[in-house]
Amino acid sequence: ACAAMIEDKGHRVTDYFVVAGLTEKSTPLEHDISEAKSSGPKAPITDLAIINKSAGETVPEGFTCIETTYSGQSANLNHGSLKSPELFLCYRRARGNRPLIDIGVLYEGKERLIQGCEVLEATPFGRCANVNNSSATSLRIFITYRRALPFQPQNSLAVTDICVIITNKGETPPHTFCKVDKNLNCGMWGSNVFICYKKSVSASNSIPYKAGLIFRYPEEDYESFPLSESVPLFCLPMGAKIECWAPNTRYPLPIFSTFVLTNSNGEKVYGAGIQFYEPFPVDGLSEKQKIQLGLLSSVDKKVIPDRTVNTNKCICLLSRWPFFEAFRKFLMFLYKLSANGVSPLPIEKHISHFMHNVSFPSPQRPRILVQLSAHDTLILSQPVCTPLPL
Repeated sequence: ACAAMIEDKGHRVTDYFVVAGLTEKSTPLEHDISEAKSSGPKAPITDLAIINKSAGETVPEGFTCIETTYSGQSANLNHGSLKSPELFLCYRRARGNRPLIDIGVLYEGKERLIQGCEVLEATPFGRCANVNNSSATSLRIFITYRRALPFQPQNSLAVTDICVIITNKGETPPHTFCKVDKNLNCGMWGSNVFICYKKSVSASNSIPYKAGLIFRYPEEDYESFPLSESVPLFCLPMGAKIECWAPNTRYPLPIFSTFVLTNSNGEKVYGAGIQFYEPFPVDGLSEKQKIQLGLLSSVDKKVIPDRTVNTNKCICLLSRWPFFEAFRKFLMFLYKLSANGVSPLPIEKHISHFMHNVSFPSPQRPRILVQLSAHDTLILSQPVCTPLPL
C-alpha cells in the first residue's frame, strides 16, 4: 500500500521536524572496527618530566621518553652542546585525570609565569630541570604546563601528542602541531631546539552507530518533497554515539550546524540542526558494551565507579528556505523546553504551530514576528531568493 501523501499548499516556512540519534535498529559504524584494532584514540597527556641521562636518571614508571626527533636526530634538549648534560623530555598518558591543555617555555626573570601555569623545576630525582645549555648566562629556562580545570566540558581540547624538533637540522613542526616559539638553548653553541605539541578532542570511550530517525513531524510525506532517508546521517555525520564520561565531566553546550541537500527534483533543501547530549540508561548495555566503554574492567569485570553514560541526539528542521537564524532560535527554544522538562504545552504543539500557523514573509509583510512564549520571540525575514510569482 502506498503511504499517505500530504497535498502541497503554498510556501511553508519549514517542512519537516526530525529527531535523529540512536535507535533500536542502529548498526555500529564500520570505520570504528579498524580504530578498535589500533586500541582507539590516544588518551590525553597528563604529566611531563625531564630526566638527566648524564647523571644516570632513568625514565619514570608509566612515562614514555621522547628519544628522537621525527627525522631520527637525538631529542636531547641540549642537542649540539658538548659540556651540557643530556636532558630528555618524558610524558605520561592517562584517562580520568586532569589532562594538560597547554605547554610553554619560561625564560626565568625575563617574563612572568602566566596564571594557572605550573613550572617543571626539578627532575623526578630532584635535580634542577633547567633546560638552557649555557652555563655562561645566568638565564634559566624551564618548561611550563597548564592543566584542565576539574570540571571540563565533554569534547574539550587537550594535549594528545608532543615532540621535539631541531630547526637548524631542517626540521619544522609536524602538520597540526603547535610550536612553542622559544629556543631551549640560548648558549653560543648548540642546536636550536623547540617543543611542539598537538591538541585534539580528548576522546572519551565511545561506540559510534549509524544515526537513525527517532521522531518526525509530520508523519506523512509531502507530495513534492518526500523526506529523504539520509537526513539522520546529515544530522549526525560522525554517528550516534554511546559515550562513557569521566567523573565531573560537564555537558557541552548544544552545537548548531547547517547542511544543504538536493531532492529528487533537483531543488535545494536546507537543514538546520542542534546536537546535544542526554543520559543513556546503563541497563540497556550488554557486558561487551560495558567493557568497550570502560564501565567494567576487561580482566576481572569489576565496575569502574563514578562514570556516566550519555548519547548524542540532533533536533533538525528541513525547509526549502534558508531561514537559518530563525531556525537556530526555534530549535534552541525547543531544546531548552525539553531540557527543563517544564512546559505548559507539549513540544509537538510548538512544532505544529511553527509549521502551520506562521505566515511566510512576503513583499507586503517582509518581516514576521513569531511569539514562541511569553519571553521568546524570533523574526522571519523575506528570503533573498524569493520564488516568483508570489
